[in-house]
Amino acid sequence: MSLSKKIVFTLLPLLMAMIAISIYGQWKYIYPTFQKLEQKDAITNFERVAASLNSDIKRLDLLNKDWGAWDETYSFIQGENPTYIASNLGVESFRNGKFDFLFFFDESHYLVWHGIYDRNSDSFVRNTQFTQSVIDKLQLKFANLASGTIYPETHYMGLVLLHHRPVAYSIRPILTSNESGPSKGFIVRGRYVDTEVVTNIIEQTRVRFQIIPVQNKSIAVDDQYSIRKLNNGTLEVSRYLFNDGSPIMQVKSYFQRDISQQGKVAIQSAIMTNISLGILLLVAVWFILKKIVIIPITQLTDNATSITYTQNYQQRTQVNSKDEIGELSQQLNEMLHVIENRELELEDVLNKVTQLSMTDSLTHIANRLKFDSVSDIEWRRMKREQKPMSIIMCDVDFFKQYNDHYGHIKGDECLVSVAQALNETLARPADLVARFGGEEFVLLLPNTDLEGAKHIAQTALNKIVSLKIEHPDNVASPYLTASFGIASIIPTNEKSILQLIGDADKALYQAKQKGRNTVQALENTPEESTNSIG
Repeated sequence: MSLSKKIVFTLLPLLMAMIAISIYGQWKYIYPTFQKLEQKDAITNFERVAASLNSDIKRLDLLNKDWGAWDETYSFIQGENPTYIASNLGVESFRNGKFDFLFFFDESHYLVWHGIYDRNSDSFVRNTQFTQSVIDKLQLKFANLASGTIYPETHYMGLVLLHHRPVAYSIRPILTSNESGPSKGFIVRGRYVDTEVVTNIIEQTRVRFQIIPVQNKSIAVDDQYSIRKLNNGTLEVSRYLFNDGSPIMQVKSYFQRDISQQGKVAIQSAIMTNISLGILLLVAVWFILKKIVIIPITQLTDNATSITYTQNYQQRTQVNSKDEIGELSQQLNEMLHVIENRELELEDVLNKVTQLSMTDSLTHIANRLKFDSVSDIEWRRMKREQKPMSIIMCDVDFFKQYNDHYGHIKGDECLVSVAQALNETLARPADLVARFGGEEFVLLLPNTDLEGAKHIAQTALNKIVSLKIEHPDNVASPYLTASFGIASIIPTNEKSILQLIGDADKALYQAKQKGRNTVQALENTPEESTNSIG
C-alpha cells in the first residue's frame, strides 16, 4: 500500500469524526442561537405593539390635559360658564377627538356632566350602568384626587376593563390655562381599544396581535413574556397587562419562524460544505506530497493572517495558482471586496442616521438634541476666545388659538414656514436655528453681541410678519407674529449655557408681557416674573 493511500486511510476516520462533531455542534449550539435570535426579534416586535398602544394612551392623555388646563373648563366646573357645553361638548368633539366617553367631576367628586358617544349612531347615549362601572373601576384613582392635594403634574392613565372590553383612560385635574390651582375637579376621558385601534396598530407595526380580556382576576400570572411555538411554524408571544395589581387583559402576537427556518438551511449548507471540503482534503493529499499545496497554503495563510491582524480589508491575497487554493484565494479577495464595500456602506448609513437624529422631523431644521450639542461646543469656544455669545428665544404668538382655529395640519404648515423664515435670517455657518419644542424656536449666535442679536431678531420678526399668514385670533396683529427674547454674555467659569438660555427665556416672557409681536432683550425683573405665558 502506497504512502499516499496510508495517509488517506489514516485521515478518513479522523475526517468522519470531525464531520460528526461539526454536525453535533451545529445542531447543539448554533441552531439554538438562531432560536434565541428569533425569540429576541419576536419580543422586539411585540414591544413595538406595546409602544404603539402606549402612544395611543398618551395621545388620549395629552388631549385630556389640554381640556383640563383651560380657563374655560375651570370656569365651567364652578358653574360660571353656561355656554361651555354647547361650545365644546357636542358630538363633533367626541368624533374628532376619537374618544368614547367624557366625565366632569367637581372637587367634591360630584358628577357635573358626562357624555357617552356611540360611533354607530354618531350620537350620545344614556347608560347608567356603564357610568357607574366607570366610577367603580376608577374609584381608587378618584380617592387620590382629593381636593387641596392636586399638583399640576398629577394625573393617571392606563387601561381598564369595562363590561369585558379594554378601555384606555386618562384622568386629569381641572386647572387654569397656566396649569396652576387649586384644582376644582377632574376630567375622566376614555376610548375603547376596539378593532379600529388594533387595525391601526397592526398597520403601523406590521405585527399581527390580539387582545384577550381576562375573565378570572384571581389567576396567578406575572408581567413576563411568554413564548410558545405553534404547530404551524408560528411563534406566539404573549404578556399580561395589569391594573391596580390585577391582570385585566392578555396581548398575544404571532410571528413566522423565519429565522429558525433560515438557521436550518444555513446549518444544512454548513454540513454539506464541511463534507465537500473533507472530500477535497482527501484528494489534495496526493498534491500535498508533491509540494504543490504547502507553499500556496502558506502564502494564503500569511495573507489572511496579515489581513486579520491589521484589519485592512483593502489588502488582497497573492496566490495565483490555477487550482482549488487559487480559487479559494479569489473567493477570499471577492469576500474582502464585499466587506470593504459593506464597511463603506455602513459608515454612510451611520452618518445618515446621525444626521436624522439631529434634525426635527417636521421643520427639517436642527432639533433640541443638536442644539444642546452645538451650544455646548460653541460655549466652550467662546469662553476660550473671550467673545460674546447670544441666544434668541422665539415663540409663535397665540399658536394654540391658531391650531384651534385652523387645525393641526395648518398649524404644522405654519411652523414649517416660521422655521424657514428663521433659517433664512442666519448667514454665518456657525449660527444655528433649532426647534426648541412645540411652537418655540431658539437661535444660537456665537461671536455676536447684544446689538447684533437685536438686529437679527428684528429681521426674523419682519420676515415672519411678511409671510402674511392670517391669524384672526392674534390680539397683536391680524397676521401671524412671534415674540423674541434675547440674552447675550461673554462666557465665564461662573456662568453656564443653561443660564444664558434661561435669561433669553426671561426676555421672551418680558416680550409677551409687552404685548407680543416684539423683540425684547433681558431686563431685570422680579423673580416671579419668570413664569411662562401661553
